[in-house]
Amino acid sequence: MNVRLEAFRILNRLFRGEQVFLDKEYSASIKTGELSIPDRSFLVHLVRGIVKFYPQLQEIASTYLQKPKSLPKKVQIILYLGLFQLAVDTRIPDYAVVSETVELARLTHSHPWIKLVNAISRKAAAERIRWCKQAEHWGMVLPQWLEEYWRIYLTRGEMNQLKKSLVLPPVLYLRVNSLKTNSQKLIETLSKKYSIVVNSLPMLPNALNTQLDYSQLVETDEYQKGYFSIHDFSSQIMVHLFAPKPGEKIVDIGCGSGGKTLMMAQIMKNQGCIHAVDVHPEKLKTLEVLAHRQGIDIIQTLAADATQPLPQELFSSDRVFVDAPCSGWGTLRRNPEIGILRNKSDNQSLAEKQFQLLCQASALIKKNGIILYCVCTMTPEETEGVVGAFEKLKPEEWEVNLPGDSQLQPELKSTILTDDKSYRIWPHYFNSDGFFGKAWRKL
Repeated sequence: MNVRLEAFRILNRLFRGEQVFLDKEYSASIKTGELSIPDRSFLVHLVRGIVKFYPQLQEIASTYLQKPKSLPKKVQIILYLGLFQLAVDTRIPDYAVVSETVELARLTHSHPWIKLVNAISRKAAAERIRWCKQAEHWGMVLPQWLEEYWRIYLTRGEMNQLKKSLVLPPVLYLRVNSLKTNSQKLIETLSKKYSIVVNSLPMLPNALNTQLDYSQLVETDEYQKGYFSIHDFSSQIMVHLFAPKPGEKIVDIGCGSGGKTLMMAQIMKNQGCIHAVDVHPEKLKTLEVLAHRQGIDIIQTLAADATQPLPQELFSSDRVFVDAPCSGWGTLRRNPEIGILRNKSDNQSLAEKQFQLLCQASALIKKNGIILYCVCTMTPEETEGVVGAFEKLKPEEWEVNLPGDSQLQPELKSTILTDDKSYRIWPHYFNSDGFFGKAWRKL
């Protein structure tokens, strides 16, 4: 498999308007078994990088062309693949970038444009030092409406820091399965068996990180036997804030394939009951496989639309976790395609669904029970808008609560707790996903 051609294929579909989610595309390419480990990483690096730096690459192209946007879309993508390698990926020699970019034009049947691609690539290669110096200062270009909203919370310096952090590769975070091992044992095992360097994170129990490639980690025996999971740091924080306890009855609304659900079960020491609810049966099947692998048997899955009334067996729960589907702007580092696939107009329709989920979920709580709402985004409609509307419904029934507050390290608490009422994790805090969360206790 030609890596650049595969990158072109994915990008061509995305920029032509298809609903292309990059993680799914990478996984499909990797599963063919035709890519070496270095090529897997290169594919992800190319595709993510071009989506993140698309505006800057257009600016470079406009130095040599009057109207680069007027070129056929596939020719633009070919040029940007080459320009990205010249400006950002300095490991590849100039001549190789030019040669491979011209070859890609041939492979994509862009023969009328080969001379142009060759000429632009050579001119950019001759000025490579200039473009590399500029690229050192690049940050992600955000939609204007989103940047204006985020500036309410962040200073100019913090905003620049956020933008620069978003163009970095995602940090790979692990979560140790405390039912099978502990952090120290896992760190030693991965080091001795595979020479994999893994670092512990004192801010959060059982959280680790590594610079290794994702596909290498999931091929280890320890992953296959359920000794650890791949789990974003901010997502782990949200589960700690939820603070489930052994023996409790818990409902996880919008559980997906169960990263947070499995972590809840481990914190609960596999004691009690978790009802995992999602509208997608295929995700629940993945959760069941992972639960078996990790030695967890307290999870009961339910395929249902949680915007509608839920079964009686879910009522009188101790805690309900509402992991609402959202616009995902907090995941831009991992999922830069969000900037192409989402518009501001999506926020309100998502917020309406989130509000319905929260209302239905609130009916499941028994007296003194806890409900936590979280989204991996920061738009006004999906954060303050949803929780504000919920609090106006029956204010006498609920009080703001911070269930896992006492379990957080002081430095972590002071970073993410806003106004003593809600949690906001910005992507540049830990180079992980951005999250908003708020919890209440039923009076």
